[in-house]
Amino acid sequence: MSKELDKKLQTLPKPKLKEVTRDVLHQAILEHNEGEVRVGWWPKVRSATLLTVSVLAIVLFSFILFTGSEGEAPRSSAPEEKYYENYVSYLESIEVYDQIDANKAYIGNNSALGKYHGQVLPGKYYANGMELQTDEEQPMGIHMHYKVTEETSAKGFEKEVFHVSNLPWTITFNATAYFTFFTNGDYVTFDIDYYGENREYTITRTQMEDLYGRDVNEFANDHTLWKQEVIEKILQNEKKVQDFMEKIRVSNALSADPEKEVTSSKEYVEVDGEKYLVPSDMHTPPVKGEGKEDIYSFSDMLYEFYDKGWGEQVQVARNFAMWETIKVSGEIQSIEYDITSNQSTISFAPQQSHIMVFDGDLTTEYQPGDSLLFEFQFVPLIDETYEFVHLDYDAALLTGEELDINEYLIGE
Repeated sequence: MSKELDKKLQTLPKPKLKEVTRDVLHQAILEHNEGEVRVGWWPKVRSATLLTVSVLAIVLFSFILFTGSEGEAPRSSAPEEKYYENYVSYLESIEVYDQIDANKAYIGNNSALGKYHGQVLPGKYYANGMELQTDEEQPMGIHMHYKVTEETSAKGFEKEVFHVSNLPWTITFNATAYFTFFTNGDYVTFDIDYYGENREYTITRTQMEDLYGRDVNEFANDHTLWKQEVIEKILQNEKKVQDFMEKIRVSNALSADPEKEVTSSKEYVEVDGEKYLVPSDMHTPPVKGEGKEDIYSFSDMLYEFYDKGWGEQVQVARNFAMWETIKVSGEIQSIEYDITSNQSTISFAPQQSHIMVFDGDLTTEYQPGDSLLFEFQFVPLIDETYEFVHLDYDAALLTGEELDINEYLIGE
């Protein structure tokens, strides 16, 4: 359950009868006692007693439903989906402070670490155990496991924390939290099973403090400093986050194989003043297209362009060749029409994860909740002599061509 929702429910006052309701019940009892048909004292007492017991039962049921038994979570376990402007604003909303007692914040305290892992930090819905390295002769650290599957109650950004577009921010945020609130940790490893594909990232305290240029324990008792340094200075700066993840990638590769030549320098192809990143060896599967799906979500379509070797997007699809097509389905989250440009902007769930613009007023044809099925084609980004591609929709958007939704829409 969302910790924010859990905390909110637990702070609610115990249910009690409103004064108006109490007066109504009281009047009902009086009218019952003063009825035209007079009966013996026992039936009247019994009726009043049954009415009172019924009211108490309803109150007790409401109390248990909203607050749970002592020591238990509230019964309402469905996470509350909220709107956030972007992924960083979602991270900023997470309550990392006052979660554990300061004297319990050390590597070796399973319950304290487990609370952050499974109840507080992004990825809590996918938490799949943890390991602790507490041997004093070795660096002290934690190994956090996650297993991402479709079987989750997470919604919105909470469901997409390990998607490629959010992963660098999730890793940076979580590592910062662990090193901030657990003073004796030397490293943290995130082991992520992403739909059967393993990803592992190890970050040291030294690397984290190099990122911030200070001892991150200084954030532990200063919420304002956390917001200034973590949220505003780092997480809101995409280049800093991506550069940091690049250093982590190179460091991890060297640690796994010291003899391997790994550098942060990448090969680019420059055409007409524009540079295009050449995919790494990890980007192309052994058999091109063996991992294709019949229909993709927008997030999975974008993942086709994510190079795991470089840890960022490239202009080459992993499983699709030039001129092939891809079917993509999405549920409309919002749709707005701008009369000035005569265009409609459609955002798709969750949390406006993908936005498209089409010509004309489409608000009379579609509404939030509608599911649309598109078919796009991978077309040359430069020309056929290069491997770089993008979608035909993106090509039309860049060149200012007409954006007729019917050119791409194949079903609802």
